[in-house]
Amino acid sequence: MKFCMCLIFLTPFISFGQNVSVDSFIKSNINHESENPVHSILLYVEDLVDNNIYNKGFGKLDQGLQNASKNDPFRIASSTKLFVATIILQLAEEGKLNLNDKAFHHLKNIDYLHFNDLHIYKKKRYAKEITIEQLLAHRSGLADIFSDREQRFFSLLLENPTRQFSPRAVVELYYQFELNKNPHFKPSKGWYYSDMNYVLLGLIIEQIEQVTLSESIRRRILTPLEMSDTFFEFYEPQQQTSLINQYVGNINFTKINTSFDWSGGGLVSTNKDLATFITSLFNLQLINERSLKRMVDVKFTNEQENRYGLGIYESEYNGNTYFGHYGFYGTYVGYCPETKTVISYSISQATPIFNVYQFINKIFKLME
Repeated sequence: MKFCMCLIFLTPFISFGQNVSVDSFIKSNINHESENPVHSILLYVEDLVDNNIYNKGFGKLDQGLQNASKNDPFRIASSTKLFVATIILQLAEEGKLNLNDKAFHHLKNIDYLHFNDLHIYKKKRYAKEITIEQLLAHRSGLADIFSDREQRFFSLLLENPTRQFSPRAVVELYYQFELNKNPHFKPSKGWYYSDMNYVLLGLIIEQIEQVTLSESIRRRILTPLEMSDTFFEFYEPQQQTSLINQYVGNINFTKINTSFDWSGGGLVSTNKDLATFITSLFNLQLINERSLKRMVDVKFTNEQENRYGLGIYESEYNGNTYFGHYGFYGTYVGYCPETKTVISYSISQATPIFNVYQFINKIFKLME
């Protein structure tokens, strides 16, 4: 799932001055009583040039619970796609795949995929034409369970909120909703954000690595970067930790098993860990320069939609360009190569009553 909003950063910082004003403004937007409650806001901003860090948490984990802190973990939702894309690029560097490979070449042995039937457009089958690069860039045309069958999916989810999904169950749901017969265009003929692209990428990683996706993410990213507060929820042993409660309207999704997100959005992390990840990515600790250039080679998407590369959004404001990813529950992590600035936040609400763009804009004006 996605939650796409513009993000901005205004320079210069003066030791992140006016922190009292920033703190007060953030607190003023926490609302425990609204039909779209914002119980907590966590914000991390780091200027790597001047070594200035603003890292704070406000509000409560949930109404009536303990106070939130800067170190609290939260579901990062679709920002998980950054991790999956990174591993795909690592595999390409290792010669284990080519981004121009047809996805079918790596997935043909998974019987439940019924791969030839995944993409039927105007009664013609195009699934075998889909490339790995098209999956990374959301240019396959595949439909999406969440946005194309939103009402049916959420009704099904709320009927059994503790159901444990598997990748196979997600694929079966895709066929149950007949989304295979309702793609949006032929492969490469447009842009449409669909988690099914990343379900297939997750399966490709598992087929090549011969380990679970959670094991691959831990071995390739979390362990080397010492991201000790990040884990793959529902697919790894559950850490004994209290998550920030994240809402969609008045529904507390932290009480719902979201294992359906898997490769499209299944990670839990903290702002500090996410800052470590995005900084390491752009410092070429995870992939080489050629791979990073391919990742951030963004293309036009849709009207009023940020440009997208390979698992990464471009966000621009005031001449500064950021690369990162948004998460459904009001989360974001991004990096500005020009100013060497990291941004990570959790709003804890997918549909807050305030405009998040204006909210973040105001914060950075106060930080000037």
